[in-house]
Amino acid sequence: MRRTDGFTLLELMIAGLILAVVTTYLLQTFTVSEKAYAVVEDVTEAQQSMRAIADLIEKDIRHAGFMVTEAGAVCGLDEFNSPDRLYLSDADAIQVGDLDPDLGSGFAGNNVGSGLNTLNLDLVLEKADPDPAYDTNGDGTLDSDFQVDGGVIIVDRDNPDRGTACGTVVQVTIGASEIRVDIETPPLAPLAAGSADLIAIPAHEYVLNGLILMRDGLELVSGVEDLQIAYFVDANADNLVDPGEYLGDGIGADYQANQVDATDIRELRVNLVTRTQLQDRDFVGGQFQTTENRLAIAGNDGFRRRVHTSTALLRNTFNRAGSGS
Repeated sequence: MRRTDGFTLLELMIAGLILAVVTTYLLQTFTVSEKAYAVVEDVTEAQQSMRAIADLIEKDIRHAGFMVTEAGAVCGLDEFNSPDRLYLSDADAIQVGDLDPDLGSGFAGNNVGSGLNTLNLDLVLEKADPDPAYDTNGDGTLDSDFQVDGGVIIVDRDNPDRGTACGTVVQVTIGASEIRVDIETPPLAPLAAGSADLIAIPAHEYVLNGLILMRDGLELVSGVEDLQIAYFVDANADNLVDPGEYLGDGIGADYQANQVDATDIRELRVNLVTRTQLQDRDFVGGQFQTTENRLAIAGNDGFRRRVHTSTALLRNTFNRAGSGS
């Protein structure tokens, strides 16, 4: 009987073992490559989103103070263990026909408190300027420079040293010339002397809702973990950053809107912290990034983070103070 050529059992076992080793290696290589690709894509997305949003905030800072009283350009809520809130006067509400150098409307009363306030404005909203910017009741007609979920800055034009108050517009009633606002900051400082000339100025509101950065109630980008603002208050008007003149930076005093004459604010430093969507338990550097006066959070959570810090000049108030361009 002729012998049939073939593989022995030992040869088959060796071949199978080699195949298993090669397959395992290829799978591990594929897994590592796929993970690296996902990490790079996740980090790149976070960085691109951060640059785009930082540019928008810087633009709003540079436009703040345009055609509004100088003390009403900027306001904010400075937090220690949560993100800050930022309010910048709304230059988008300035339309071609607007010639009034003080966009905004006065209202009765000498003060506003924290929480919900109803402001009965001196001017009928649609007559506050010849070209209102927003359609607040959805009828297709622009009727107000205030918008629901937008911001508001309140200042005393006669006494800017009382500071500012700011918050969110929750309701606009056109026929009653009334807006309802939720004030986030402490009340204005008590009136020391003289008359009160309170005005409400439409503003852009930047606030974090979880990991979503919102502007006037609209989602800008997700994956933003923190927003921290520091304020250069040039108290001695020398156009130099002297020790203690940056408020909210963790070194000088904290920024409190109702204790700062906003006419002295010259620039803002904006810190954005973004993090990846994916959590990598093998990443040992996943630590919370502390900026300005935000309290540190210890521990590694596996998220990769990026910090973007930029400084933007309040050009309109800076120039008005005779400080150059």
